[in-house]
Amino acid sequence: MPTDLVDNRTIEYHLEKKNIGDELLIEGSIVPSDLREIYHDIVHRRFEVYPNSENVPETDYDYPSYDWASYHEYKCIDVYPNLKLIFPYIKQCLEIAGDDYEDYYFKSWINVWPKGQKIVPHNHYGTWHGYYVINDTGTTTYYTYKEDGKDMVVPLKNFSGHFTFMPAHILHWADPNPQDALRISTGYNISTLEEIEKEDKDNRNERGGSLKNIITPLKELL
Repeated sequence: MPTDLVDNRTIEYHLEKKNIGDELLIEGSIVPSDLREIYHDIVHRRFEVYPNSENVPETDYDYPSYDWASYHEYKCIDVYPNLKLIFPYIKQCLEIAGDDYEDYYFKSWINVWPKGQKIVPHNHYGTWHGYYVINDTGTTTYYTYKEDGKDMVVPLKNFSGHFTFMPAHILHWADPNPQDALRISTGYNISTLEEIEKEDKDNRNERGGSLKNIITPLKELL
């Protein structure tokens, strides 16, 4: 497995181009030497960073963990700067996809799942979407595509250090966290300004502010 040395830490990584039907999926692993420290930092500071996370009903398992992650705190890369380690690999994914980053904007969030919590089927606004698993607890994420008019499902086993990159419109979901340990990941969207404006317009009644206040030009991060 190739190794990078970034900011005095070793990062083992591997990226592999796959397909879901006719759709691109890039899957791989990004395992820095301080992955456990990143996990513990998120666990210990989550109530400070995301105060709403204390108020999520423990039985509300059928809905994504947006309340846990605080929908207004999309700039988790700023809050947890060690997560910036994913940017060189996002750049590689864009190159594999034959895309560039000049006109894109980036937003990210943290998902913290207690035992029993899952992600229901959903997709995302934007052009590209992906996630990076910081601590997995034995979960699987499922992706759908059409083949001869039928819905086909591709399961991918998650693991700590698991990284994905795919078109944002792909429908996906994950099964419940089976363990007492917290399952933690960061999700990200890569969008044009027009896509951000559409998301703002469609979700105006669910959020207090515009996403324009919490997005970052991707070219400033790569």
